[in-house]
Amino acid sequence: MEDIFVVKRCNKIIIHGRRAGETGHPPPEAAVWYRINDTRTNGFIGDGYELEDDAKRVCRQLNARSQVTAREG
Repeated sequence: MEDIFVVKRCNKIIIHGRRAGETGHPPPEAAVWYRINDTRTNGFIGDGYELEDDAKRVCRQLNARSQVTAREG
């Protein structure tokens, strides 16, 4: 059975602001975060995760629950 929930890597750009009177600020930095994608609806579950391992752990739990529900139904 194919997994319903998969981990998707997302790019994010962190922009550093500056206060009045400051002349310079650090440049934007590239980073990544991870979201759990529902392949049935193409929607996302939860708010996202900084660590891929955390997202994969939750994704495995969701897939395990959905397989048990499908077998019972």
